[in-house]
Amino acid sequence: MPAPCSKQRANGRGVVLVADDDPVMRLLMLEMLEGVNLAAIEAEDGVQAVQLARECSPDLILMDVEMPRMDGFAACRAIRDLENGASVPIVMVTGGDDLEAVTNAYEAGATDFVSKPINWPILGHRVLYVLRASDAIVRLRIADAQNRAVLAAIPDTFFRMNGDGFYLDYEPGRSGERRHVFPADECVGKHVGEVLPRDIAERMLEQVEVALRIQQVRSVEYELIRFGQVQHFEARLVATGASEVLGLVRDISERKRAEEQIRRLAYCDSLTGIPNRQAFLEMLERELQRSKIGNKKFAVLFMDLDAFKRINDTLGHNVGDQLLQQVSDRLRDTIRPSDLLSRGDSLTREGGDPRPDTNLARLGGDEFTILIPDLDRVEHALNVAHRVKDAMRRSFLIEGNEIFVTASIGISLFPEDGDDCTSLLKYADTAMYHAKNCGKNNAKLYSSSLTMQIMSHVRLEVGLRKALQNDELYLLYQPQLDVRSSEIVGVEALVRWRHAERGIISPTEFIPLAEETGLIVPIGEWVLRTACSQARAWQKLMRRPVRMAVNLSAKQFKDENLSQIVLSALHDTGLDPRLLELELTEGTLMDDAKATLATLEQLRAIGVYLSIDDFGTGYSSMNYLKRFDVRALKIDRSFISGLPQDSENAAITRAIIAMAHGLKMMVVAEGVETGEQLVLLEEYGCDLVQGFYLGRPAPADTVTGMLQSLWVPVDAK
Repeated sequence: MPAPCSKQRANGRGVVLVADDDPVMRLLMLEMLEGVNLAAIEAEDGVQAVQLARECSPDLILMDVEMPRMDGFAACRAIRDLENGASVPIVMVTGGDDLEAVTNAYEAGATDFVSKPINWPILGHRVLYVLRASDAIVRLRIADAQNRAVLAAIPDTFFRMNGDGFYLDYEPGRSGERRHVFPADECVGKHVGEVLPRDIAERMLEQVEVALRIQQVRSVEYELIRFGQVQHFEARLVATGASEVLGLVRDISERKRAEEQIRRLAYCDSLTGIPNRQAFLEMLERELQRSKIGNKKFAVLFMDLDAFKRINDTLGHNVGDQLLQQVSDRLRDTIRPSDLLSRGDSLTREGGDPRPDTNLARLGGDEFTILIPDLDRVEHALNVAHRVKDAMRRSFLIEGNEIFVTASIGISLFPEDGDDCTSLLKYADTAMYHAKNCGKNNAKLYSSSLTMQIMSHVRLEVGLRKALQNDELYLLYQPQLDVRSSEIVGVEALVRWRHAERGIISPTEFIPLAEETGLIVPIGEWVLRTACSQARAWQKLMRRPVRMAVNLSAKQFKDENLSQIVLSALHDTGLDPRLLELELTEGTLMDDAKATLATLEQLRAIGVYLSIDDFGTGYSSMNYLKRFDVRALKIDRSFISGLPQDSENAAITRAIIAMAHGLKMMVVAEGVETGEQLVLLEEYGCDLVQGFYLGRPAPADTVTGMLQSLWVPVDAK
């Protein structure tokens, strides 16, 4: 495969090598890179990736782990061995939250990693940040090399010293400011201990003795306070005889500052200024060893913002970045000094002062960690978590927008929950995940049972992702009867899942999971197409129309391709749009009502019917309800279940029917389970009913028999 290296370089754009055996993933990667104005070249496997890295010298490499011929880890190691591959940033793409894969990626030489499923907008940001950091490090290293060359070519100060430490000669360098040197008359004939501080003089004498003894070059690095600033020096010593050394003193302050800046780039989060994942992992390892030796306890807090993706999607990544910066500042302000005991071996401020947030880090995205050392009681960790949680609930003001977020926090404890860094961080993450599942804005301690719950949840998600391709999903249909004629006038399609190992899985278990993972969109499209096809089949079989009701989830309704999906399903199946009814909940309709009106207009233009499902459980505005112009309201089963004994439910049901008829809407009552309920609904003037009393959800063949025996044309209603 020829590499378009020269063409991409000619366009003046940075070049990213995308290595993935999945053509769809490569296409998505290329689109993401194009969105951030980066060019790309493609590799289909690890062998090809190494070849293109050698030939094209890309600015960055995005590498999948699982590839044929040579996997991502082996390819990463091979690229690092190339002459031009030692410094190129390599971002590994791992599956899920596999910590072992992440560890292997770093050991193979990866610069960073991302986990699937990929958040494409965030990945675009991360690629730009990694490129920026890589470029900064390269520039710093080049500057450092140049400084060394200049200092080597233009010596600052020469001196001769005997074995006893007396200056025999002292020649100040000819550099411009001479801030690092002493006048010659203050040195010649004097002992080094009279010129330099005692501790530095002792180290200098030690190295003079070694240089004379082994006849090899020795060096001493030291600091001096000169003109109110800390300056760093290196004295290189070489024996010129049996009892004398020649010394060369160089000012290495710039080199030290460059090294510190490089270290900060490696260990400091570029967006928030607090320690990054690598810094936190190393600090966690040090704390682990310290606590084991001292028989101490500590806690790891893992915090994740609950609404960050929504803010990024609606207000933009610039606002999202500013929010993360403000969250970081608020975390520093919230955590008390007693919570974070500085060890003196973490990042430091300019000038060497210890940072007060050395136990606080940003792992990436909207994930933050806090280490609480020397823990006496578990309650202390919980108190810190609740303080953080309460602090996050206060509004953030960004670009004129008042933004509200909440935080979910998980806590793991040493030694109760684990005795290694990987386990402690993983268990804190697991507890955080549990906190989200408990309603978000929560703080939870880890327990061993959580791992089983999470693994079960993950296995269920994996199974759901395969359910469509394995034909495990199927539809049942529940009849809708006209109250006055007792004839079937339509059916509602209901999706079910027959798992290969667990058997039938309740919709109450897998539908929320589908919503959470976004799988509801492809599943919903399959339901729509299958239901339309079945409605058309019934129409052909009996030469009569059957109205088909299909539920739309909130994610489906907000999908920008919804209208096209509906049109495609109707066109491919040949179903009349008037025979398709789309059901939406009140909550879906009222979330961003203006956008809802636009979407409803598109659907009405297609010719489908619209109805509100589970009416009475949401928060509809009567003004918007009128403007939505839907065909029908479906009274939620919770109001029907108490009839006829529950007088309050009876009053609510009667009021909904009267209101709907006033707005010229049909009324469908769900959950009818007794004859008494049916009689009462007929008395109230309800139009359509469905429920176990009239017919349970059944396969298409069963409903076919019901339609043939109980039928009235839809147009007659």
